[in-house]
Amino acid sequence: MKKFYSIKLRQFKENIPPALAETMLLDESKLVKYLWKHQALDFRYPKHKGRLDLYADEKYLMMGRLKYPHIFGNKKRMGFMELYIVHRLNQRLNLAKGST
Repeated sequence: MKKFYSIKLRQFKENIPPALAETMLLDESKLVKYLWKHQALDFRYPKHKGRLDLYADEKYLMMGRLKYPHIFGNKKRMGFMELYIVHRLNQRLNLAKGST
């Protein structure tokens, strides 16, 4: 298992539950979804550091990186708040698309 991404969950006054962060990462990232589908993904939450670390099997991580070179499409590194905003916007767009 190799660590390939980490996201801070405890910054300033916010304290995000790890389960919510896991769900949003699975919804928003094609690479994380690919690794989850192949059961090669492991979420670890070191409490004293206040972050969520993502570990993956090296074989599937290399294949996933070839298919999806960026973890969030063409965007650079995202914090939790940016990820949450994108998640909410995508939910609203899908609801609007479904109602027409």
